[in-house]
Amino acid sequence: MKAISPMVATVLLIAFTIGVGALVSIFATSLTTSSTGIASNQSDALTTITSITLIATDGKSTTGSSSLAPGASAATTWTGGTNTSVIARGLCQSTVTVEGKCTNAQSCWSNT
Repeated sequence: MKAISPMVATVLLIAFTIGVGALVSIFATSLTTSSTGIASNQSDALTTITSITLIATDGKSTTGSSSLAPGASAATTWTGGTNTSVIARGLCQSTVTVEGKCTNAQSCWSNT
């Protein structure tokens, strides 16, 4: 029985190595893409705020938007009298309280 030449063996070894490398690359790319999509969906779910309540400095409160998605904003108006700040409080994932404050000196405050 005759053996294959060293040149043919080298070409076959290089071709095999490139093939295995390509398969690993495809697997890693698909794994990363699917993991990124799952993480993005979880991020959106975790940051949606619900049960929003607005509390003015005079102690009066009103209900704001029912929910607020990531990156979204909502405006609410009421007759405020001498109010100088408003606290917006809501729930993240129905359990974690989050809040933000807006004063009349900030860009979030409008007298229109």
